[in-house]
Amino acid sequence: MIHSLRGTILRKTREAVVVEAGGVGYEVMLPGAVAAQLETLRPGDEIALVISYHLIATPSRITPLLVGFTNDVEKEFFEQFITVAGFGPKAATRALALPFARVAQAIIEGDDAALTRLPGVGRKRAEDIIHQLRDKVTAAAFCRAPEMRAEVPAAAALTEAAAILAQLGYGRGEIDEMLAAIGEAAQTCEAAEEVLALVYAARRPKA
Repeated sequence: MIHSLRGTILRKTREAVVVEAGGVGYEVMLPGAVAAQLETLRPGDEIALVISYHLIATPSRITPLLVGFTNDVEKEFFEQFITVAGFGPKAATRALALPFARVAQAIIEGDDAALTRLPGVGRKRAEDIIHQLRDKVTAAAFCRAPEMRAEVPAAAALTEAAAILAQLGYGRGEIDEMLAAIGEAAQTCEAAEEVLALVYAARRPKA
């Protein structure tokens, strides 16, 4: 199992990067959203990636597939995404061409039209993604497990939540608006997870 990889870029395309680490070259597939963040890197540059490791079985062989991310939050979102029926790691890697924050927002808001802009995602697949992930995506993609949480003052929880949102691709203005929208409710939060739950609950369409 490979959790992370740090080394020198040997070769780089729009879909993958070959990283030399310890004398071995590892080919790592990149979702479009990740590749966009690494656009300025060139062969010879140092790179550090968090890895989601998979084994792809065919009738003739089993092939390892490494999918790379810039942080654990992106990896967690990807691994939640591939729990959708019929969505394997290869298909998910191709599909996640938009920033993860945008995809998560579309899922939470039930915006199937936005999801159909992902490569390989039609209307029916978009509806399946929303149905299977809408009530899970916030906790799975943006929050640590309950046993890892630490109670902190509200101000620190807000700061950490803002940092996570920035990591997911939201701009400073968007983050300020999202935190302003939850108002005083955030002042009782003792963890960033609670702040994020309020943020996405506030953005979810009312029934």
